[in-house]
Amino acid sequence: MSADAKPASPGMAYRLLSLPLYPLWILHGIKHGHKHGLGAYVFMRMSGAAGNRADQVWVHASSVGEVRTATPLVHALLKRGEAVLFTSFTATGLRTIRHHFGDSVASGVIPFDNYWDCRRFFKKQSIKLGLVMETELWPELLYQARRADIELLQINARLSRKSLQTRGFIRRLLSTTLDYFTRILTRNERDREALLSLGASAERIGIVGNLKAQIELSPQHSRLLERDYLILASSHAGEEQQFLQARPPELASYLLVLAPRHPDRSAAIQTQIETLGLSYAVRSKAQPVEAGTEVYLADTLGELKSLLAYARVVVMGGSFDRSGGHNLIEPASLGRAIITGPSDNNIVEDIEMLQHGKGVLQVGDMAACWREIKRLLEQPQEAEALGREAQARLAQQPDIVQQYLTEITPYL
Repeated sequence: MSADAKPASPGMAYRLLSLPLYPLWILHGIKHGHKHGLGAYVFMRMSGAAGNRADQVWVHASSVGEVRTATPLVHALLKRGEAVLFTSFTATGLRTIRHHFGDSVASGVIPFDNYWDCRRFFKKQSIKLGLVMETELWPELLYQARRADIELLQINARLSRKSLQTRGFIRRLLSTTLDYFTRILTRNERDREALLSLGASAERIGIVGNLKAQIELSPQHSRLLERDYLILASSHAGEEQQFLQARPPELASYLLVLAPRHPDRSAAIQTQIETLGLSYAVRSKAQPVEAGTEVYLADTLGELKSLLAYARVVVMGGSFDRSGGHNLIEPASLGRAIITGPSDNNIVEDIEMLQHGKGVLQVGDMAACWREIKRLLEQPQEAEALGREAQARLAQQPDIVQQYLTEITPYL
């Protein structure tokens, strides 16, 4: 859509559907806010509450992973002197924004996707450009942004498998929503073809690259644990138990660190560890790691890099269930030996870049994962070579943030 074109609304059918859904959204918001320790979450979504600064660039990302992916780009915008409004969909995403940026950005969550809340949100904000991460296709939100004369760019654009499988009304609605973007900046040719299949016009799509391949250089990380350890990072429900149960007895001397994707699952994970009869310590309780500690539950935000940096082997979660895997770039940037599981919908590009057997190991199940861990521990030179290769392959990648800035700058 050009900047001067009048946007088509999501339509009466969608707006009528939002009326009976609204009470359900509120109930979900109350539950979500309570679960993640942000009691004001539901009120923020009803009121459109967010920080506000003059002439802002609005960056929106769904949750923790997308926030982390967008972070280098947000830092680059701040270095240019831009005022930034950084929003998320989830409470954990907002906590991550606030942890990383503090007061250097305005922050908040997006409103519920209905006419009144979305319109109120944009009336309160001074926004000159919107950058929407990945799959965040909210029809009313994006329509009201365009109605407020805010140009929109979709960045790191992709479509979920669920979106591609939709038919009828939902498919038409997604097609209309894509038309709100002036430019769609995507990761690769596969994403471009998927977007075309949903009705996006070819002249608006540009292949720029995957922002996940851009890792900000940071100072040496502090070592948080003195013992040798293995880490299961960004794990989902069920993966921790798989990991602990499959550990061979001969590797019992190694401390096992669990860093769940959602730290609020801490209590449930502790129950699982206790059921398995393992001794453990919990990071959020400041419990010390002793000689007999078998498991360390890292249930805090903002410390994952420090934990990854000194792990003997990194096992990436979200890949031993149906989640599709999580970002391999962060451990690769730290030169760690990485193992990922069979579920890889989200990380196919990462695996191709790092190359199986050279910069990353992909295994079929948790038993195979532990066989590889055992081999790498017995042959530390193999683990070191795997980490070096991952780091070297990452260093060969172009400056993706600069490429996105080049695309974005004409609209600033």
